[in-house]
Amino acid sequence: MLFQISWTVDPPNRVACWNAFGNMTPADDLRDAGDSIKVHGRWHVLGGSGGTCICECNDSTTLNTWMLNWSPICNITVIPVVDDATARKSMVGKPWFNAKGDGGKKA
Repeated sequence: MLFQISWTVDPPNRVACWNAFGNMTPADDLRDAGDSIKVHGRWHVLGGSGGTCICECNDSTTLNTWMLNWSPICNITVIPVVDDATARKSMVGKPWFNAKGDGGKKA
């Protein structure tokens, strides 16, 4: 499953968070997330007050463990998300969905 992880860092925790993250190597990042989490991308808010990440994971325990590494210094929200293809596939067949070319008619 894909997850969007968003975080904010309260001003009193920012320097500690910046130092913890800023001193990490790419190998540290991999160890921090664990073997069963694939990070697709991570983006940071200018000024260092937070950011967002998209990751893929099928083990909620591992994902929770990763989040707990950062929860002492960050406010974290995790929500499941889907890509465009999955979202479109999920719509087809719904009673309100009008497929292109069906003229709005339901079978």
